[in-house]
Amino acid sequence: MKIVKSTKRTKQLELYNKDGELVQKVCRTCQLVKLPEEFPKYTDGRLRPDCKECHRKRQRKYYNEIADKRTVYKQRERARKIGAPDNYTLEDYLELKEFANGVCMISGKKAELQIDHVQALSKRWLGSTKGNIILVSEEVNQAKRDMSLFEFIKSERSKGLVDKEQLMKTLEYLAKANNMELAQYIEFLEVMEEMAERAKNL
Repeated sequence: MKIVKSTKRTKQLELYNKDGELVQKVCRTCQLVKLPEEFPKYTDGRLRPDCKECHRKRQRKYYNEIADKRTVYKQRERARKIGAPDNYTLEDYLELKEFANGVCMISGKKAELQIDHVQALSKRWLGSTKGNIILVSEEVNQAKRDMSLFEFIKSERSKGLVDKEQLMKTLEYLAKANNMELAQYIEFLEVMEEMAERAKNL
């Protein structure tokens, strides 16, 4: 004889044999019937509601979300410390990641991506804002260093690291993020560079 029970908290079906031993359990997430050994345990020995595979996926998603929040917080803090705009949000960052899709926004190469600023953060004008943050490869980030985007493009450091088609897509994305046409956005960046230069010389 086998007994089917429903758990109280997570409303999952569990199958017990006549001796009261659990023989099968339905995963809360994938809804598949699995053996008890396919479920991770709490520290008190109880089985978790998700099977091992689903539990790993949930953990991975959680840690990714925490990592994204930390990234955004760090960029806002960096801008705040130097008195620059610091209104970048988690939603802005997730949208940026979706746009980049694992591709450097300057070189167009698949890579592990890092945060960079279109206008260097050290210039104190655009700060950590939606239209001033991009995702680039470590190679590009190391070469660009404290240069603004246009300074970098014109420099020797950018040799072999700029894909014109990708750069155009990036500028169009940033223009839209700033509610501007592409030409307006480029002019805006040039004005911001001039203002930063003037402020530096005061």
